[in-house]
Amino acid sequence: MSSRYRLFYDTVVRQDLLSKMAYKNVHEIPKVTQIAISGATRAQLGKGLDNPVASAFFLELITGQQAKFTRIKRGNARYKAREGFLEGSKVTLHGSQMYDFMDRLITIVLPRTTDFGGLKTSSFDGKGNYALGIKDVNTFLEVEAQHGNMLNFQLNSARGIGIYVSTSCATDEEAKVLLSALRFPFEPPKARKPAAVAVVPAGGTPEATS
Repeated sequence: MSSRYRLFYDTVVRQDLLSKMAYKNVHEIPKVTQIAISGATRAQLGKGLDNPVASAFFLELITGQQAKFTRIKRGNARYKAREGFLEGSKVTLHGSQMYDFMDRLITIVLPRTTDFGGLKTSSFDGKGNYALGIKDVNTFLEVEAQHGNMLNFQLNSARGIGIYVSTSCATDEEAKVLLSALRFPFEPPKARKPAAVAVVPAGGTPEATS
């Protein structure tokens, strides 16, 4: 059974994009191809490195899919990070699971985010893909409901998660149109200040006014 957001894309978004972008055929209509979610958690002070098990636990809660552990690719002695050590976890979503996650992200999680003013339009990568971060994973109802179990991991703080949305778009502008049609809440453009206008009083010198 298709998710309601997949149905929304097929019946509403595709037709909207076809009329707005004047594509020659339906095969040119862009789509979201996958969503990758990654996370890491900080252990209590004095407990050493990050706790990848806790990270995998809350990623599985919010995605419904088994998480894969990620390893440190480059060591850093300053942060006591050694190459090859486990640092966090990652989940990649496709199909119905991807649309279900997108549905909850847009309709539940982002509206629950404190002081949320919209997604930044500067977070496109130049290739039609978009990245965003959630600072507090407790905005997901699934994690909030498991608060007691999260305490068992003895975490000092949750770093949040990173979300990377991959699309079939060729440009960032096309990707923004697609994600806007999918109801991604981008921040409104900032209003420009009116330019100063020179006013010449009778018999006087010009004065600039704004």
